[in-house]
Amino acid sequence: MTTCRGCWASLVTGCYGCRTRKDVENKEATKLTERLWFIFVLLVSFTSLANMFFWLAAVNDSSDFNRDLAEMTGLWWRYYIFFMALSCALSSYAVLLLMFAFLHIAIGQKLQLHGAHKIGLILDLSLSVALLVFPCAVLGSSSLWHFLPQALQFTGPFLHLVGVVIMTGLSWFVAGGMGTLQRKGIPVRDVALWYFLVLIGLYISPVFIRSPCLLKYDELPPKPLVFAYRGAEQLAPENTLIAFELSLDVYNAQGIHTDVRVSYDGEPYIMRDDKLTRTTNVEDVFPERYADHSDSFTLAELKQLNAGSWFITCNPFGTTSRLTELEIIRYRKQKIPTLREMLLQVKGRNKTVLLDVRTPPDDHPYSEDWLNITLQVILDSGVAEEDVSFWKAPNNDTKYTFAINTFDERRLMTTYNDIPFFQIRSDAALNVTTNVWTVNEDWLFSLFWCAGATSISTSSCQRVRIGDGPLWQLPEKEAT
Repeated sequence: MTTCRGCWASLVTGCYGCRTRKDVENKEATKLTERLWFIFVLLVSFTSLANMFFWLAAVNDSSDFNRDLAEMTGLWWRYYIFFMALSCALSSYAVLLLMFAFLHIAIGQKLQLHGAHKIGLILDLSLSVALLVFPCAVLGSSSLWHFLPQALQFTGPFLHLVGVVIMTGLSWFVAGGMGTLQRKGIPVRDVALWYFLVLIGLYISPVFIRSPCLLKYDELPPKPLVFAYRGAEQLAPENTLIAFELSLDVYNAQGIHTDVRVSYDGEPYIMRDDKLTRTTNVEDVFPERYADHSDSFTLAELKQLNAGSWFITCNPFGTTSRLTELEIIRYRKQKIPTLREMLLQVKGRNKTVLLDVRTPPDDHPYSEDWLNITLQVILDSGVAEEDVSFWKAPNNDTKYTFAINTFDERRLMTTYNDIPFFQIRSDAALNVTTNVWTVNEDWLFSLFWCAGATSISTSSCQRVRIGDGPLWQLPEKEAT
């Protein structure tokens, strides 16, 4: 038994401080500086875990994050996976060190952190903070941060249970440590008080947990309808006819939510970006004009471009390995579709179409008529005028939204996924339905389902939740 205990102590002290067996037998008290380093380990562990939670929560918009960085660097890569893997590695390192520190206390060994770990912890903290501020500092956007409160609302009840288990388990370590300090004549009243207050706060925290999924079972709103955002863009080149076909015929989406622009000669076409470089071969076909605005090209010029090969080459979602040779050939032949072609494809399927029509530049020949041109093309395709509605997108001066063949007679509002959940319910009381874009993860889909969203637009129509209920639902009285 003594030999086993000695080996265990050697393992723990070796991992934490790279100390020898001789050092293990030294029963000196822990120095003040090492106690401060223990507090630093706690700080780094908390920061790195918060950083990991942030990146895990932001997975819903990982494709947008990759696209923004690709536009900034000129290189398409799956950046999000790198950032998430790095954050997980940083948190794992810090938490392992913290675990070994607690094991030191449990077996009565003095804390003595190795110098290499001290450098590692400083780097860990620096990288964790850098990763937390990166979306705002580099991309100039805070669009990922709203996922933190949303993820906390979804995971809150489970995090509470984990916290209770951890704090209860730590009680043994804390009690043992306070007993040791008391035997040495060191007052522990303040430490005991703070630990007791934290424990009480954790036990009563369910009272303050707020989540849309805390509602009675008979109050669950109808399941949101699913729109394919730019088609099945995770499986096929975005905003192409093959992507629309997959989402409607294979995955039975309620409709299409896509982007419309007006070409230089006045023809509405399907395209998201202001520049054509990301999703076409414009640099090869028009090397002197590749940086020009998308709307500066005529329809004939746009039709010369290839809109599918980039998807096979870049493999932005890691899905091309599942494609057959015939599918790869078909994808590589995709062109930029016009609005007429897209409406013709949807016609006869009794589906809804949501169009985000983007304003052309001021020097565009149709900078004043683009809205009427788009409406006329829709009507010419055989859509009845009473089945078409359009409105200016909220908080956006350069975009209008058209809705064709909607599923509800109430007024429809399309909004980004940072909308507060209470606003969805408030709008419903005012006879306004809400379509939320983009919702790619089951946990976020569950939150908006419980909040009362009428429909969602998703880039992952092939895997968005198709069950009979949200991932979890609990009456508030039972939760507390």
